[in-house]
Amino acid sequence: MKIFIDFDDVLFNTKRFKEDYYEIFRKNGISKEVLEKCYYEPMERVGEIDRYDPAGHVERMCRANNIATADLQEDMLGFIADTKRYIFEDVEGFLGSFKKEELCIVSFSDTEFQRFKIFNSGIAGNFQDIEIVNELKAKAIGKIIKKKGLSEDEHLYFIDDRVEQIGDVKERFPQIKTILMKRKEGRYKDQKNKYCDFECSSLKQVKKIIKTNGK
Repeated sequence: MKIFIDFDDVLFNTKRFKEDYYEIFRKNGISKEVLEKCYYEPMERVGEIDRYDPAGHVERMCRANNIATADLQEDMLGFIADTKRYIFEDVEGFLGSFKKEELCIVSFSDTEFQRFKIFNSGIAGNFQDIEIVNELKAKAIGKIIKKKGLSEDEHLYFIDDRVEQIGDVKERFPQIKTILMKRKEGRYKDQKNKYCDFECSSLKQVKKIIKTNGK
C-alpha cells in the first residue's frame, strides 16, 4: 500500500500559519494593503495553481516600504524554524496507524520556504518519501510508482484539498483512490467532482476509509 498525501491544509494548518506569518510584516510597519499588493503582483502560475515566492514577496514589500530586506528575511526565517505548532491535532494518530514506507508527502511549490515548513514540522521522519514539486502532482506520483515498482493491484491513495490535483492524478492513474480533504480550517472549499472517490473533513475519516477498503 502507498498513501500519497498533501501537506498544506491536510497535515498543516496553513490558514493559521499565514495569519501568524503576516503578523511579522505588520509588526515591521507593512500595511495589509502593501502586503496583499506585493503578494499577488507578480505571482507565478503552474497550471491553475499560484506558486508563492516568499523571497520575492519580502523583497517587493521592503522596496515599497524602504525597509532593510535582510532584517525582514531574518525574522521570516526565525519564524519558520519551528512549525510544529501548525500540525493538525489528528495527524499524529493518523501517521501512527501506518508504516513509514506506506506514507509519502507530495507537496506543491518547490521553494526553500516550503522545505522549511515541512522539515521543521516534526513529522518529516514519519514519511519514506517527501516530494516537493513545481508541477501537478501526478508526474511525481508516477515517478514514485515506477521507482517502487508498485503494481496495478496495489492499494494506492491520494489525499489533497485541491480538485485540480485530484483530477490530474485520477485521469493519469484511475486505479488510485482519491480523497478530497475539506477541513473547516481549509483555505479552499472546492466542490467534490467526478474524480473524487471520497470526501472527508478529518484524517480520522480518511483512516477509516483506508482501513475499510483494505491494505
